[in-house]
Amino acid sequence: MKPAARVPTAGLGLALALTLSSCAYYNAMWTAERFAKDARRLEAHGRESEARTQWARAAAKAESVMVHHPHSRWADDALVLRAEGLAHAGTCAQAAAPIARALATVSDVSLRERAGLAAAECALLSGNAGDADRALADALTSNDAGRRSRAEFLAGAGAAGRFDYDAALEHFARSREPRALPARARALLAVGRPAEAAAALDTIALGRFDATEWTELLDGLSAVGGEGADAASAALDRLLARARVPFADQARLLVADGDRRLAREDFDGAVARYRQAAAAAPVGAAGVARVRELRVMAVRATGRGDLGPVVLELTRIARPEGGTMVGGGGGGVEAQRLLDFLGRVVTPATSPGGAFRVAELARDSLGAPRLAGQLFLDLAATDSGSLFAPKALVAALTLLPERHDSIAAVLDGRYAASPYTRVLRGDASPAYAALEDSLARELGVYLARAASITGARPSALRTGPRGPWLDEPPLIRGVPAAGRARERPNEPGRRVPTDRPPQERPTVPPASL
Repeated sequence: MKPAARVPTAGLGLALALTLSSCAYYNAMWTAERFAKDARRLEAHGRESEARTQWARAAAKAESVMVHHPHSRWADDALVLRAEGLAHAGTCAQAAAPIARALATVSDVSLRERAGLAAAECALLSGNAGDADRALADALTSNDAGRRSRAEFLAGAGAAGRFDYDAALEHFARSREPRALPARARALLAVGRPAEAAAALDTIALGRFDATEWTELLDGLSAVGGEGADAASAALDRLLARARVPFADQARLLVADGDRRLAREDFDGAVARYRQAAAAAPVGAAGVARVRELRVMAVRATGRGDLGPVVLELTRIARPEGGTMVGGGGGGVEAQRLLDFLGRVVTPATSPGGAFRVAELARDSLGAPRLAGQLFLDLAATDSGSLFAPKALVAALTLLPERHDSIAAVLDGRYAASPYTRVLRGDASPAYAALEDSLARELGVYLARAASITGARPSALRTGPRGPWLDEPPLIRGVPAAGRARERPNEPGRRVPTDRPPQERPTVPPASL
């Protein structure tokens, strides 16, 4: 019998080691690519936070491949994937080194294009649009449609960042990225093309719904042109008819549209929207919409008596029997805030200065012009000898235009010698500045001297706004149209902005809202 052949154990061991190493390398790279694939899928569904987590995991796994297999044929792939992962995860400081290394050493065209996209992403995040343009040069002419589309989107973002909206629109139009169409809509709004932006919104409505994105786009559309608010309302109606919008998001979008209508003093339209929001809101979450509707009632008030039903309903929402807020979903909190504020308005003041301040709050903070006008008139009638009386009448002039002639007659008759009446008529009044300072001290706020000792101009007859506001930032951005100070150079009833440094200005104590 022949002896058995000897097995070359050393060679088998080496082969086995290489096989295991190759398997481990392959598995690690496969895992890194899987994390990246998951990240792209999450991005496509708008789950940005989760996508960043997956990109970070892809970058970490790619780094492991680079460390343990630095000379493998997939080393360049791992390097570029690490650069991409760190860039998409938002950790551009860590991504800088692998991006620079990839652009300097990688020769494969597709990998260089991917590295350029990562470089552009980080350049845009840091505000370096010029660097982004240079990094995108290869990808913008790529044979790969996906990379070319991504490059067009990033180039458009860079152009928009430079306010070159014409170039941005061209880039966005050539991109198929999910974010390209909303970005194009924003660029159209920036150049004042609301009709095209509204058409873009109709297309966006056919895709994935993003509540934050839609809130931003509708706000932007409403701010463009004289018909912007109507266009935003119509776009919202088309969205709700075409897209599957969660009920809670429907309610929020409808409330926001009601706020825009209220800003335009379209009170009936605002109430209709708030009622739609209440009907759309999930069970127990309609309180905010109901409180906003009550706020409209307060804004439309013509006297303290009109606020009684509003106060009663707000009390029911904020302090129901049994201790459970009727409003739910923040309605009770908002109801209490508005209730506390209205309490300051409905409570009669004990001094002329206090009465004047309450009227200012009704006008500037609540945005109720007719109520404020009546409160100013009540002050002038109750304390006709007060220094505040002629100033209150001047403030009432613009709030109650239908009573302009009768108010002006009282000023000309009873207060003809008042510095306020004289300045209103265009006459110089040396006493005006001193009188303003006296009133400011009683109010507890600082009013800039609107005139020198030699006289004043009619544009100096201003009484606010001083705050505090019901909302920070104001819920009703257009409240100036409803009674707050408007940007008109010669309107009585506004405060002259002071040039005293902020740290030297006494401020009004904040409202207990």
